[in-house]
Amino acid sequence: MTFRPLSGPMLLAASLVISVGSSASVARAQNGYSGSASSSVSSVKQTPAEAAEYLAYTPPDTALVWLTELAMLAGSVVRVDPFLTQPGGTTGSPVVIPMATLGYDPSRGIEGDGERVRVLVIGSQHGDERTGYEVALRLARDLSLGDLRPLLDDIEVTIVPVLNPVGMRAGTRFNGSGFDPNRDHVSLEAPANRVLWELHEAIEPHVVLDLHEMGPTPYEAQVGLPTHPNVDPRLIEFARFRLLPYVVQALTRANVRFHEYVAENPDPVYRTGTEDPEEIFFSYAPITANNARNAFSLAGSLALLLETASSHEIGDLSRRTDRLYLTAVSFLEVIAGISSEVRAVTWQSPDDAQAERTFLALRADNAVDPDRPSLRWLRWSDRGRAARYTVDQWRPLVEVLSDLPLPAAWLILPEETELIAHLLRHGIRVERLLEPVRLPVSAYATPDSLEPATVRTLPAGSWLARSDQARWRLLFTLIEPGASDGWSGSISPEPGSSNTAPAYPGRETPIYRFDGLVPMLPVVAASADELVEPRPAGER
Repeated sequence: MTFRPLSGPMLLAASLVISVGSSASVARAQNGYSGSASSSVSSVKQTPAEAAEYLAYTPPDTALVWLTELAMLAGSVVRVDPFLTQPGGTTGSPVVIPMATLGYDPSRGIEGDGERVRVLVIGSQHGDERTGYEVALRLARDLSLGDLRPLLDDIEVTIVPVLNPVGMRAGTRFNGSGFDPNRDHVSLEAPANRVLWELHEAIEPHVVLDLHEMGPTPYEAQVGLPTHPNVDPRLIEFARFRLLPYVVQALTRANVRFHEYVAENPDPVYRTGTEDPEEIFFSYAPITANNARNAFSLAGSLALLLETASSHEIGDLSRRTDRLYLTAVSFLEVIAGISSEVRAVTWQSPDDAQAERTFLALRADNAVDPDRPSLRWLRWSDRGRAARYTVDQWRPLVEVLSDLPLPAAWLILPEETELIAHLLRHGIRVERLLEPVRLPVSAYATPDSLEPATVRTLPAGSWLARSDQARWRLLFTLIEPGASDGWSGSISPEPGSSNTAPAYPGRETPIYRFDGLVPMLPVVAASADELVEPRPAGER
Protein backbone atom coordinates (compact mmCIF):
# COMPACT_ATOMS: atom_id res chain seq x y z
CA MET A 1 0.00 0.00 0.00
CA THR A 2 1.43 3.37 -1.00
CA PHE A 3 0.30 6.95 -1.36
CA ARG A 4 1.79 9.36 -3.84
CA PRO A 5 2.45 13.04 -3.16
CA LEU A 6 1.35 15.38 -5.92
CA SER A 7 3.93 16.01 -8.61
CA GLY A 8 4.84 19.49 -9.77
CA PRO A 9 2.74 19.53 -12.99
CA MET A 10 -0.31 18.19 -11.14
CA LEU A 11 0.14 20.80 -8.42
CA LEU A 12 0.19 23.59 -10.98
CA ALA A 13 -2.88 22.16 -12.67
CA ALA A 14 -4.72 22.08 -9.37
CA SER A 15 -4.17 25.80 -8.98
CA LEU A 16 -6.37 26.40 -12.01
CA VAL A 17 -9.50 25.06 -10.31
CA ILE A 18 -9.35 26.71 -6.90
CA SER A 19 -11.49 29.74 -6.14
CA VAL A 20 -11.36 31.02 -2.59
CA GLY A 21 -11.10 34.02 -0.31
CA SER A 22 -12.34 37.55 -0.27
CA SER A 23 -11.64 39.87 -3.19
CA ALA A 24 -9.01 41.63 -1.09
CA SER A 25 -7.25 38.34 -0.37
CA VAL A 26 -7.24 37.32 -4.02
CA ALA A 27 -6.03 40.72 -5.13
CA ARG A 28 -3.17 40.56 -2.65
CA ALA A 29 -2.00 37.22 -4.06
CA GLN A 30 -2.36 38.36 -7.67
CA ASN A 31 -0.45 41.58 -7.09
CA GLY A 32 2.54 39.94 -5.45
CA TYR A 33 2.01 41.02 -1.86
CA SER A 34 5.41 41.54 -0.27
CA GLY A 35 4.53 40.39 3.22
CA SER A 36 5.45 43.71 4.82
CA ALA A 37 3.10 45.24 7.35
CA SER A 38 1.32 48.43 6.41
CA SER A 39 3.17 51.50 7.64
CA SER A 40 0.18 52.73 9.66
CA VAL A 41 -0.05 49.50 11.62
CA SER A 42 3.68 49.04 12.17
CA SER A 43 3.97 52.62 13.39
CA VAL A 44 1.31 51.94 16.02
CA LYS A 45 2.97 48.78 17.35
CA GLN A 46 6.32 47.66 15.96
CA THR A 47 7.90 44.39 16.89
CA PRO A 48 11.32 44.83 18.52
CA ALA A 49 12.97 43.53 15.33
CA GLU A 50 11.05 46.04 13.20
CA ALA A 51 12.01 48.85 15.57
CA ALA A 52 15.65 47.83 15.11
CA GLU A 53 15.16 47.69 11.32
CA TYR A 54 15.92 43.98 11.52
CA LEU A 55 19.46 44.62 12.69
CA ALA A 56 18.64 42.88 15.97
CA TYR A 57 16.47 39.92 16.93
CA THR A 58 13.46 40.14 19.20
CA PRO A 59 14.58 38.79 22.61
CA PRO A 60 12.52 35.76 23.69
CA ASP A 61 11.94 37.28 27.13
CA THR A 62 9.92 40.20 25.73
CA ALA A 63 7.04 38.24 24.17
CA LEU A 64 4.66 38.45 27.14
CA VAL A 65 5.08 42.19 27.67
CA TRP A 66 4.82 42.93 23.94
CA LEU A 67 1.64 40.88 23.49
CA THR A 68 0.10 42.40 26.63
CA GLU A 69 0.72 45.89 25.23
CA LEU A 70 -0.82 44.76 21.93
CA ALA A 71 -3.93 43.53 23.73
CA MET A 72 -4.31 46.91 25.46
CA LEU A 73 -4.32 48.59 22.03
CA ALA A 74 -6.57 46.08 20.30
CA GLY A 75 -9.18 45.57 22.98
CA SER A 76 -11.22 42.45 23.56
CA VAL A 77 -10.36 40.89 20.20
CA VAL A 78 -7.07 39.73 21.78
CA ARG A 79 -6.61 37.64 24.88
CA VAL A 80 -3.10 37.02 26.25
CA ASP A 81 -2.38 34.26 28.75
CA PRO A 82 0.77 32.74 30.25
CA PHE A 83 1.39 29.44 28.52
CA LEU A 84 4.25 28.11 30.66
CA THR A 85 7.04 29.41 32.85
CA GLN A 86 10.20 27.65 31.71
CA PRO A 87 13.32 27.30 33.87
CA GLY A 88 16.20 29.28 32.41
CA GLY A 89 18.82 26.69 33.29
CA THR A 90 22.30 27.78 32.29
CA THR A 91 20.88 30.62 30.14
CA GLY A 92 19.63 32.75 33.02
CA SER A 93 16.39 33.47 34.84
CA PRO A 94 13.10 31.67 34.13
CA VAL A 95 11.15 32.87 31.11
CA VAL A 96 7.38 33.03 30.63
CA ILE A 97 6.07 31.61 27.36
CA PRO A 98 2.87 33.49 26.46
CA MET A 99 0.00 32.62 24.15
CA ALA A 100 -2.38 34.98 22.38
CA THR A 101 -5.86 34.22 21.07
CA LEU A 102 -6.98 36.47 18.19
CA GLY A 103 -10.71 36.70 17.68
CA TYR A 104 -11.33 35.94 21.33
CA ASP A 105 -14.82 36.61 22.69
CA PRO A 106 -15.29 36.37 26.48
CA SER A 107 -18.84 35.12 25.97
CA ARG A 108 -17.54 32.05 24.13
CA GLY A 109 -14.36 31.28 26.04
CA ILE A 110 -11.23 29.80 24.58
CA GLU A 111 -13.11 27.04 22.75
CA GLY A 112 -14.82 29.56 20.43
CA ASP A 113 -18.32 29.32 19.01
CA GLY A 114 -17.91 26.27 16.76
CA GLU A 115 -18.61 28.27 13.59
CA ARG A 116 -15.16 29.69 12.85
CA VAL A 117 -12.10 27.68 11.93
CA ARG A 118 -9.65 27.45 14.82
CA VAL A 119 -5.98 27.82 13.87
CA LEU A 120 -3.02 27.14 16.14
CA VAL A 121 0.26 28.83 15.17
CA ILE A 122 3.48 27.52 16.76
CA GLY A 123 6.61 29.65 16.54
CA SER A 124 10.22 28.61 17.05
CA GLN A 125 10.14 25.05 18.34
CA HIS A 126 13.81 25.19 17.37
CA GLY A 127 15.63 27.89 19.27
CA ASP A 128 18.03 28.71 16.46
CA GLU A 129 15.12 29.32 14.04
CA ARG A 130 14.10 32.80 15.13
CA THR A 131 12.04 33.70 12.07
CA GLY A 132 8.96 31.85 13.31
CA TYR A 133 8.97 34.02 16.43
CA GLU A 134 9.19 37.23 14.41
CA VAL A 135 6.39 36.10 12.10
CA ALA A 136 4.17 35.04 15.01
CA LEU A 137 4.36 38.52 16.56
CA ARG A 138 3.59 40.19 13.23
CA LEU A 139 0.60 37.91 12.70
CA ALA A 140 -0.74 38.78 16.15
CA ARG A 141 -0.35 42.50 15.43
CA ASP A 142 -1.84 42.46 11.92
CA LEU A 143 -4.76 40.20 12.86
CA SER A 144 -5.72 42.45 15.75
CA LEU A 145 -4.90 45.93 14.39
CA GLY A 146 -4.11 45.61 10.70
CA ASP A 147 -5.57 44.60 7.36
CA LEU A 148 -5.78 40.93 8.37
CA ARG A 149 -8.43 41.67 11.01
CA PRO A 150 -11.39 40.87 8.65
CA LEU A 151 -10.12 37.27 8.57
CA LEU A 152 -11.29 36.92 12.17
CA ASP A 153 -14.85 36.79 10.87
CA ASP A 154 -14.03 33.26 9.70
CA ILE A 155 -11.06 32.11 11.78
CA GLU A 156 -9.90 32.25 15.39
CA VAL A 157 -6.12 32.14 15.75
CA THR A 158 -4.20 31.02 18.84
CA ILE A 159 -0.50 31.85 18.71
CA VAL A 160 2.33 30.43 20.82
CA PRO A 161 5.06 32.71 19.46
CA VAL A 162 8.14 31.01 20.89
CA LEU A 163 7.90 27.46 22.21
CA ASN A 164 11.62 27.12 22.97
CA PRO A 165 12.88 30.41 24.48
CA VAL A 166 15.69 28.73 26.42
CA GLY A 167 17.04 27.21 23.22
CA MET A 168 16.69 30.62 21.57
CA ARG A 169 18.75 32.22 24.32
CA ALA A 170 21.45 29.59 23.80
CA GLY A 171 21.27 29.79 19.99
CA THR A 172 20.49 26.09 19.55
CA ARG A 173 17.59 24.08 18.14
CA PHE A 174 17.52 21.98 21.32
CA ASN A 175 15.72 22.76 24.56
CA GLY A 176 17.29 23.25 27.98
CA SER A 177 17.72 19.50 28.41
CA GLY A 178 19.50 19.00 25.11
CA PHE A 179 16.91 17.36 22.88
CA ASP A 180 14.80 18.49 19.95
CA PRO A 181 11.24 19.62 20.86
CA ASN A 182 10.02 18.71 17.37
CA ARG A 183 11.03 15.09 17.94
CA ASP A 184 9.10 14.89 21.22
CA HIS A 185 5.46 14.76 20.14
CA VAL A 186 5.14 11.04 20.93
CA SER A 187 7.08 10.84 24.19
CA LEU A 188 6.04 14.31 25.46
CA GLU A 189 8.97 14.46 27.85
CA ALA A 190 9.31 18.25 27.73
CA PRO A 191 6.84 20.25 29.86
CA ALA A 192 6.40 22.75 27.01
CA ASN A 193 5.29 19.96 24.68
CA ARG A 194 2.91 18.55 27.29
CA VAL A 195 1.31 21.95 27.78
CA LEU A 196 1.11 22.40 24.01
CA TRP A 197 -0.89 19.17 23.79
CA GLU A 198 -3.11 20.33 26.65
CA LEU A 199 -3.81 23.45 24.61
CA HIS A 200 -4.48 21.34 21.53
CA GLU A 201 -7.00 19.29 23.51
CA ALA A 202 -8.67 22.44 24.87
CA ILE A 203 -9.19 24.29 21.60
CA GLU A 204 -9.19 21.37 19.10
CA PRO A 205 -7.73 23.46 16.26
CA HIS A 206 -8.80 22.57 12.75
CA VAL A 207 -5.42 23.71 11.39
CA VAL A 208 -1.94 23.86 12.95
CA LEU A 209 0.78 25.99 11.31
CA ASP A 210 4.27 25.10 12.58
CA LEU A 211 6.78 27.85 11.66
CA HIS A 212 10.39 26.91 10.90
CA GLU A 213 13.40 27.86 8.85
CA MET A 214 15.92 25.74 6.97
CA GLY A 215 19.38 26.23 5.51
CA PRO A 216 20.34 28.49 2.60
CA THR A 217 18.54 26.52 -0.12
CA PRO A 218 17.46 28.00 -3.48
CA TYR A 219 13.89 27.07 -2.55
CA GLU A 220 12.97 30.10 -0.49
CA ALA A 221 9.72 28.61 0.81
CA GLN A 222 8.78 25.01 1.47
CA VAL A 223 5.62 23.51 2.94
CA GLY A 224 5.53 20.06 4.49
CA LEU A 225 2.27 18.10 4.40
CA PRO A 226 1.57 15.18 6.74
CA THR A 227 3.43 12.02 5.72
CA HIS A 228 2.49 9.41 8.35
CA PRO A 229 0.56 6.56 6.67
CA ASN A 230 -2.16 6.63 9.33
CA VAL A 231 -3.10 10.27 8.70
CA ASP A 232 -6.50 10.58 7.04
CA PRO A 233 -5.68 10.69 3.29
CA ARG A 234 -8.53 13.17 2.81
CA LEU A 235 -6.59 15.68 4.93
CA ILE A 236 -3.53 15.34 2.71
CA GLU A 237 -5.57 15.61 -0.49
CA PHE A 238 -7.39 18.67 0.84
CA ALA A 239 -4.14 20.41 1.72
CA ARG A 240 -2.57 19.56 -1.60
CA PHE A 241 -5.48 20.35 -3.93
CA ARG A 242 -7.44 23.03 -2.08
CA LEU A 243 -5.00 24.96 0.10
CA LEU A 244 -1.55 24.66 -1.40
CA PRO A 245 -2.34 25.94 -4.93
CA TYR A 246 -3.52 29.27 -3.52
CA VAL A 247 -0.36 29.60 -1.41
CA VAL A 248 1.88 28.67 -4.34
CA GLN A 249 0.16 31.31 -6.46
CA ALA A 250 0.77 33.99 -3.83
CA LEU A 251 4.44 33.00 -3.48
CA THR A 252 4.95 32.89 -7.24
CA ARG A 253 3.45 36.37 -7.66
CA ALA A 254 5.93 37.60 -5.05
CA ASN A 255 8.83 35.90 -6.90
CA VAL A 256 9.42 33.43 -4.08
CA ARG A 257 10.72 30.07 -5.33
CA PHE A 258 8.67 27.23 -3.83
CA HIS A 259 8.90 23.46 -3.50
CA GLU A 260 7.04 20.98 -1.35
CA TYR A 261 9.22 20.16 1.64
CA VAL A 262 11.95 17.61 0.92
CA ALA A 263 14.02 16.13 3.74
CA GLU A 264 17.37 14.41 3.95
CA ASN A 265 17.11 11.10 5.80
CA PRO A 266 18.06 9.88 8.33
CA ASP A 267 17.49 13.07 10.26
CA PRO A 268 20.93 14.76 10.40
CA VAL A 269 20.39 15.54 14.09
CA TYR A 270 20.40 11.86 14.98
CA ARG A 271 23.14 10.51 12.69
CA THR A 272 25.64 8.40 14.54
CA GLY A 273 28.78 9.67 12.85
CA THR A 274 30.25 6.15 12.87
CA GLU A 275 32.79 4.92 10.35
CA ASP A 276 30.04 2.99 8.58
CA PRO A 277 27.53 5.81 7.95
CA GLU A 278 23.87 5.11 7.41
CA GLU A 279 22.51 5.35 3.88
CA ILE A 280 21.30 8.85 3.11
CA PHE A 281 18.22 9.38 0.95
CA PHE A 282 15.69 12.12 0.22
CA SER A 283 11.91 11.98 0.76
CA TYR A 284 8.90 14.13 1.53
CA ALA A 285 10.02 14.30 5.18
CA PRO A 286 10.15 11.62 7.91
CA ILE A 287 7.06 9.45 8.35
CA THR A 288 7.27 8.99 12.13
CA ALA A 289 4.68 10.47 14.50
CA ASN A 290 7.15 12.29 16.74
CA ASN A 291 7.05 15.62 14.84
CA ALA A 292 4.26 18.15 15.21
CA ARG A 293 3.07 17.92 11.61
CA ASN A 294 2.33 14.20 11.76
CA ALA A 295 1.27 13.96 15.42
CA PHE A 296 -1.33 16.73 15.30
CA SER A 297 -2.64 15.46 11.95
CA LEU A 298 -3.07 11.99 13.46
CA ALA A 299 -5.03 13.64 16.27
CA GLY A 300 -7.54 15.15 13.82
CA SER A 301 -6.16 18.58 12.90
CA LEU A 302 -4.55 19.44 9.57
CA ALA A 303 -1.00 20.30 10.63
CA LEU A 304 1.46 21.86 8.20
CA LEU A 305 5.16 22.64 8.34
CA LEU A 306 6.02 26.10 6.98
CA GLU A 307 9.72 26.66 6.20
CA THR A 308 11.74 29.54 4.80
CA ALA A 309 15.32 29.52 3.52
CA SER A 310 17.74 31.07 5.98
CA SER A 311 21.40 31.83 6.54
CA HIS A 312 20.66 31.80 10.30
CA GLU A 313 22.41 35.17 10.40
CA ILE A 314 20.96 38.62 11.06
CA GLY A 315 21.69 39.85 7.51
CA ASP A 316 18.70 38.18 5.86
CA LEU A 317 16.28 38.32 8.81
CA SER A 318 14.03 40.90 7.14
CA ARG A 319 13.76 38.99 3.85
CA ARG A 320 13.15 35.59 5.40
CA THR A 321 10.60 37.05 7.82
CA ASP A 322 8.70 38.55 4.89
CA ARG A 323 8.72 35.21 3.03
CA LEU A 324 7.52 33.13 5.96
CA TYR A 325 4.95 35.79 6.86
CA LEU A 326 3.57 35.70 3.30
CA THR A 327 3.36 31.90 3.42
CA ALA A 328 1.48 31.96 6.73
CA VAL A 329 -0.84 34.79 5.67
CA SER A 330 -1.68 33.01 2.41
CA PHE A 331 -2.71 29.92 4.37
CA LEU A 332 -4.85 32.00 6.74
CA GLU A 333 -6.55 33.69 3.78
CA VAL A 334 -7.40 30.50 1.95
CA ILE A 335 -8.54 28.82 5.18
CA ALA A 336 -10.85 31.76 5.92
CA GLY A 337 -12.15 31.70 2.35
CA ILE A 338 -13.23 28.06 2.47
CA SER A 339 -13.78 27.74 6.20
CA SER A 340 -16.77 25.41 5.92
CA GLU A 341 -14.69 22.94 3.89
CA VAL A 342 -11.89 23.08 6.45
CA ARG A 343 -14.30 22.30 9.27
CA ALA A 344 -15.83 19.43 7.29
CA VAL A 345 -12.56 17.64 6.54
CA THR A 346 -10.94 17.84 9.99
CA TRP A 347 -11.74 16.01 13.24
CA GLN A 348 -13.37 13.02 11.56
CA SER A 349 -14.56 10.17 13.79
CA PRO A 350 -14.98 6.76 12.13
CA ASP A 351 -18.50 5.60 11.39
CA ASP A 352 -19.37 1.89 11.61
CA ALA A 353 -19.02 1.25 7.87
CA GLN A 354 -15.65 2.97 7.70
CA ALA A 355 -14.33 1.19 10.80
CA GLU A 356 -15.19 -2.23 9.36
CA ARG A 357 -12.92 -1.69 6.36
CA THR A 358 -10.15 0.39 7.96
CA PHE A 359 -6.66 -1.06 8.26
CA LEU A 360 -4.00 1.15 9.79
CA ALA A 361 -0.25 0.83 9.50
CA LEU A 362 2.01 -0.64 12.16
CA ARG A 363 5.22 -0.14 10.23
CA ALA A 364 6.01 1.63 7.00
CA ASP A 365 9.01 2.85 5.07
CA ASN A 366 9.89 5.33 2.37
CA ALA A 367 9.91 3.72 -1.05
CA VAL A 368 11.13 4.42 -4.59
CA ASP A 369 8.59 5.47 -7.21
CA PRO A 370 9.30 3.34 -10.34
CA ASP A 371 7.66 6.02 -12.48
CA ARG A 372 9.86 8.77 -11.01
CA PRO A 373 13.02 7.17 -9.64
CA SER A 374 14.96 10.43 -9.30
CA LEU A 375 14.34 14.02 -8.24
CA ARG A 376 15.30 17.11 -10.18
CA TRP A 377 16.50 19.51 -7.52
CA LEU A 378 18.17 22.90 -7.15
CA ARG A 379 21.25 23.69 -5.10
CA TRP A 380 23.65 26.61 -4.97
CA SER A 381 26.66 26.37 -7.27
CA ASP A 382 30.16 27.53 -6.37
CA ARG A 383 29.30 30.79 -8.15
CA GLY A 384 26.22 31.34 -6.01
CA ARG A 385 23.71 30.44 -8.69
CA ALA A 386 20.81 27.99 -8.47
CA ALA A 387 21.94 24.94 -10.42
CA ARG A 388 19.88 21.87 -11.30
CA TYR A 389 21.07 18.42 -10.39
CA THR A 390 19.58 14.96 -10.07
CA VAL A 391 18.97 13.18 -6.77
CA ASP A 392 19.13 9.43 -7.36
CA GLN A 393 18.38 8.39 -3.76
CA TRP A 394 14.79 9.61 -4.01
CA ARG A 395 12.00 7.84 -2.09
CA PRO A 396 8.78 9.85 -2.41
CA LEU A 397 6.33 7.02 -1.65
CA VAL A 398 5.27 5.55 1.69
CA GLU A 399 4.97 1.76 1.66
CA VAL A 400 3.05 0.04 4.44
CA LEU A 401 4.97 -3.04 5.61
CA SER A 402 2.46 -4.38 8.14
CA ASP A 403 -0.99 -3.36 9.33
CA LEU A 404 -3.95 -4.42 11.45
CA PRO A 405 -7.67 -3.66 11.29
CA LEU A 406 -9.13 -1.02 13.55
CA PRO A 407 -10.82 -2.67 16.57
CA ALA A 408 -13.86 -1.33 18.35
CA ALA A 409 -11.80 -0.83 21.51
CA TRP A 410 -8.68 -1.77 23.41
CA LEU A 411 -8.75 -3.06 26.99
CA ILE A 412 -5.70 -2.60 29.18
CA LEU A 413 -4.91 -4.22 32.52
CA PRO A 414 -5.10 -1.99 35.63
CA GLU A 415 -1.37 -1.77 36.35
CA GLU A 416 -0.57 -0.08 33.02
CA THR A 417 -0.91 3.42 34.43
CA GLU A 418 2.08 4.76 32.49
CA LEU A 419 0.40 3.86 29.21
CA ILE A 420 -2.87 5.46 30.33
CA ALA A 421 -1.05 8.64 31.37
CA HIS A 422 0.65 8.62 27.97
CA LEU A 423 -2.71 8.47 26.17
CA LEU A 424 -4.33 11.11 28.36
CA ARG A 425 -1.45 13.52 27.73
CA HIS A 426 -2.32 13.27 24.02
CA GLY A 427 -5.97 14.12 24.66
CA ILE A 428 -7.23 10.58 24.10
CA ARG A 429 -10.40 9.55 25.94
CA VAL A 430 -9.97 6.56 28.27
CA GLU A 431 -12.45 4.98 30.69
CA ARG A 432 -11.99 2.72 33.73
CA LEU A 433 -14.06 -0.39 34.43
CA LEU A 434 -15.84 -0.28 37.77
CA GLU A 435 -16.57 -4.03 37.80
CA PRO A 436 -14.99 -7.18 36.29
CA VAL A 437 -16.25 -7.98 32.78
CA ARG A 438 -16.08 -11.05 30.54
CA LEU A 439 -15.51 -10.25 26.88
CA PRO A 440 -14.16 -12.01 23.78
CA VAL A 441 -10.82 -10.28 23.22
CA SER A 442 -7.76 -10.91 21.08
CA ALA A 443 -4.29 -11.05 22.61
CA TYR A 444 -1.06 -10.40 20.73
CA ALA A 445 0.85 -13.50 19.66
CA THR A 446 3.57 -11.11 18.47
CA PRO A 447 3.44 -7.31 18.43
CA ASP A 448 1.94 -7.32 14.91
CA SER A 449 -0.12 -10.53 14.91
CA LEU A 450 -3.14 -11.60 16.92
CA GLU A 451 -4.37 -14.78 18.52
CA PRO A 452 -8.00 -15.80 17.90
CA ALA A 453 -10.44 -14.06 20.19
CA THR A 454 -11.16 -15.90 23.45
CA VAL A 455 -13.43 -14.98 26.34
CA ARG A 456 -11.44 -13.48 29.20
CA THR A 457 -12.28 -11.86 32.48
CA LEU A 458 -10.92 -8.34 32.75
CA PRO A 459 -10.64 -7.24 36.39
CA ALA A 460 -12.22 -4.15 37.87
CA GLY A 461 -9.89 -1.21 37.34
CA SER A 462 -9.00 -2.25 33.78
CA TRP A 463 -8.94 0.52 31.19
CA LEU A 464 -11.08 0.92 28.08
CA ALA A 465 -10.05 3.01 25.05
CA ARG A 466 -12.73 3.14 22.37
CA SER A 467 -11.90 3.78 18.73
CA ASP A 468 -15.06 5.85 18.10
CA GLN A 469 -13.41 9.12 19.12
CA ALA A 470 -11.93 11.99 17.15
CA ARG A 471 -8.30 11.03 17.96
CA TRP A 472 -8.76 7.40 16.87
CA ARG A 473 -5.90 7.43 14.36
CA LEU A 474 -3.49 8.76 16.97
CA LEU A 475 -4.84 6.24 19.50
CA PHE A 476 -4.10 3.31 17.18
CA THR A 477 -0.63 4.65 16.40
CA LEU A 478 0.30 5.11 20.07
CA ILE A 479 -1.28 2.05 21.69
CA GLU A 480 -0.46 -0.76 19.27
CA PRO A 481 2.58 -2.68 20.61
CA GLY A 482 3.80 -3.48 17.10
CA ALA A 483 3.56 0.06 15.74
CA SER A 484 6.73 2.02 15.06
CA ASP A 485 5.49 4.75 17.39
CA GLY A 486 3.50 2.37 19.56
CA TRP A 487 3.63 1.20 23.14
CA SER A 488 6.41 -1.23 24.04
CA GLY A 489 6.03 -1.27 27.80
CA SER A 490 7.60 2.13 28.47
CA ILE A 491 8.00 5.50 26.84
CA SER A 492 10.73 5.55 24.20
CA PRO A 493 14.00 6.24 26.04
CA GLU A 494 14.94 9.10 23.74
CA PRO A 495 12.60 11.55 22.02
CA GLY A 496 12.92 10.90 18.29
CA SER A 497 13.52 7.17 18.65
CA SER A 498 10.97 4.65 17.42
CA ASN A 499 9.70 1.42 18.90
CA THR A 500 12.02 -1.39 17.78
CA ALA A 501 12.22 -3.33 21.05
CA PRO A 502 10.00 -6.36 21.73
CA ALA A 503 6.82 -5.46 23.58
CA TYR A 504 6.74 -6.85 27.11
CA PRO A 505 9.47 -9.49 26.62
CA GLY A 506 8.86 -12.67 28.54
CA ARG A 507 5.21 -12.03 29.34
CA GLU A 508 1.91 -11.53 27.62
CA THR A 509 1.12 -8.04 26.41
CA PRO A 510 -1.41 -6.53 28.86
CA ILE A 511 -3.30 -4.85 25.99
CA TYR A 512 -6.25 -6.62 24.34
CA ARG A 513 -8.36 -5.81 21.31
CA PHE A 514 -12.13 -6.06 21.22
CA ASP A 515 -14.12 -6.26 17.97
CA GLY A 516 -17.84 -5.79 17.57
CA LEU A 517 -20.35 -3.56 19.28
CA VAL A 518 -19.05 -2.47 22.68
CA PRO A 519 -21.73 -3.43 25.24
CA MET A 520 -22.97 -1.20 28.00
CA LEU A 521 -20.23 -1.38 30.61
CA PRO A 522 -19.91 0.09 34.12
CA VAL A 523 -17.21 2.71 33.46
CA VAL A 524 -16.01 6.08 34.64
CA ALA A 525 -13.87 8.52 32.67
CA ALA A 526 -10.17 8.21 33.42
CA SER A 527 -8.41 11.23 34.87
CA ALA A 528 -4.75 12.07 35.13
CA ASP A 529 -5.36 12.96 38.78
CA GLU A 530 -5.87 9.29 39.70
CA LEU A 531 -2.63 8.16 38.07
CA VAL A 532 0.70 8.04 39.83
CA GLU A 533 3.50 9.25 37.60
CA PRO A 534 6.10 6.47 37.33
CA ARG A 535 8.92 9.02 37.29
CA PRO A 536 9.36 12.67 38.21
CA ALA A 537 7.86 15.20 35.85
CA GLY A 538 10.10 17.99 34.62
CA GLU A 539 12.45 19.04 31.87
CA ARG A 540 14.86 16.29 30.85
